[in-house]
Amino acid sequence: MDPSFWNSRFDRDHFVYGTAPNHFIATQQDRLAPGTTVLDLAGGEGRNAVYLAAHGCEVTLLDYSATALQKAERLAAEQNTSLDTIHADLTTWTPNRTWQALVATYVHLPVQWQPRLYEMMQASLAPGGTLIAEWFRPEQRTDGYTSGGPPDVEMMVTAQELRDAFPESGIELLTELVVSLNEGPGHSGQAAVVRLIWTKPESTT
Repeated sequence: MDPSFWNSRFDRDHFVYGTAPNHFIATQQDRLAPGTTVLDLAGGEGRNAVYLAAHGCEVTLLDYSATALQKAERLAAEQNTSLDTIHADLTTWTPNRTWQALVATYVHLPVQWQPRLYEMMQASLAPGGTLIAEWFRPEQRTDGYTSGGPPDVEMMVTAQELRDAFPESGIELLTELVVSLNEGPGHSGQAAVVRLIWTKPESTT
């Protein structure tokens, strides 16, 4: 994958998706106690990562855009907090450690890379760790919503796709709904989304 698209997108004074956290992530913050290790996967300019770090989590932000990571570090400093960053391509990155939680919002990859994304998410979590994620679903394109997301409907995600990818026993929440986004100029207006909360099984002995 070529990072130039995202570097160009983020290379501006304002924050493309705002500085406030995604609403769904914010509503789940209470389950992440201070000291929880969190991976923000493809977290861009850091709005979710900085929010969680400011609430005491030990956050690692991974993104393919060096420009976005620099803005995230600046945002963290402005809010008197800190985070670790990883500059990596999701299509080739392999985690060398695990985290107690993983957050991801609108991580859309070409269809051939989606199975690898779901496998990587599971591999990145420690046993008992929780994934909190939100994606656009196909209706974002087919129903004519203009609030964001990739133009290719095949890059959207369905609840059934997630049910097939993540062991059923760990699914706490899996729902498709329409929400109102107010996340900077990049995500604004009504949106068709799917949300997932999934907990990785504890190790067995």
